[in-house]
Amino acid sequence: MKTEFEWYFSASEEEVGSIWEQGLLTVDANVLLDLYRYHEATRSALVTSLKAFGDRLWLSNQAAEEFIRNRTKVIISSEKTFKQAKEEVEKLRKNLESAVSQLKGNRLIPSNIADSLSSTIDPAINSALEEISNSKSSYPKYLQTDPILDDLAEMFSGSIGEAFSEDDFKKYKDEAEQRKKNEIPPGYMDKEKDGDRPYGDYFLWRQILSHAKNKDVPVIFVTSERKEDWWEKLSGKTIGPRPELLREAYKYCGRRILIYQTDRFLEYSSKRAGSELDESAVEEIRAIDSLRSEVEQAVEVIEQNIQNSSEEKNEGLLVVNLHRPVKNLTCSGSLEPHMHQPPIVKATLEESPSDIPKIKIRAGTGTDYDFNLHVISSEYGIQLPVGRYVLKYSAICEGPEDESEENAEENI
Repeated sequence: MKTEFEWYFSASEEEVGSIWEQGLLTVDANVLLDLYRYHEATRSALVTSLKAFGDRLWLSNQAAEEFIRNRTKVIISSEKTFKQAKEEVEKLRKNLESAVSQLKGNRLIPSNIADSLSSTIDPAINSALEEISNSKSSYPKYLQTDPILDDLAEMFSGSIGEAFSEDDFKKYKDEAEQRKKNEIPPGYMDKEKDGDRPYGDYFLWRQILSHAKNKDVPVIFVTSERKEDWWEKLSGKTIGPRPELLREAYKYCGRRILIYQTDRFLEYSSKRAGSELDESAVEEIRAIDSLRSEVEQAVEVIEQNIQNSSEEKNEGLLVVNLHRPVKNLTCSGSLEPHMHQPPIVKATLEESPSDIPKIKIRAGTGTDYDFNLHVISSEYGIQLPVGRYVLKYSAICEGPEDESEENAEENI
């Protein structure tokens, strides 16, 4: 049985060690994009583990393309978190002021209670705002000077896979469509994405297997994915990679493939190197992965209805389903055709659940081919309700290119 189903049985420590010493290491795009989301210590720990493979590092063309396509968006999104954090703390101050005012207005309550509350919490709020400001000031301006990009370019120099030929692209797109319909992993859980994006995971997988077979080498694949079209789960617990993936890799390449989530890769890499594991780095990686999973599961883009399309102006509607209450709803759309520069994007909310609180709408982009829309509850402690949201957007090329990064915002 073990001979016929070798891919199913766990590899011995000796076999795993051999793969780590001889195999190629490859990653998906989010493993690289997350480097912009981590603190310096976490980023350094992960990059060190990757660099340990030296010339055995290899990046699929699909992962490289997704990294380039999303890099600017991730950087801008990371920079916006400082503004959002400041807004949350300012809301806390306003709520404190309101509570103190009400307490002082209640003649049955001693006035020293309100004074004590204010004198205790207000300094903490000021300290938090100062720390946020300091963190923002020290955060690198990656759109101007990017040591992460420079480092990655050197690490993967001469080690980027080839793109599909026109014939192969059509062939594998058809295969991906059939696999999606039949829920064959990986990638079928991305079926709600637009354009060719639902096929990205399969394109990545196919390029990895083809390279492993052509080079006749074992492969270690590190992924940030946690969805069930990559991982076998039972009662909410991740058991391991989907058996279908292990079987397909073994049958196609004649070799095992080792698949790790980023945190597990860092743990095992540190163990093999005999170095002390940075537990805080592992926890941060898990937190970032968890946050991404929550966002992906909450928001589902149903349809993008393009109404006006040119290199100067794009207009249309994004129809979104929100599956669980969230503070912020973020969705993405594409600009077709690509515009001649990153545009200024504005948006309004056309339809929403009847019990929606007061909101802010933000819209923006750092690219000429896609954009982000954000619906944010502006009422403290009240989340956006589950339901259908229809957002009308307008993307126009006008004025300096860097204006697009400022975003448009509307209060409702």
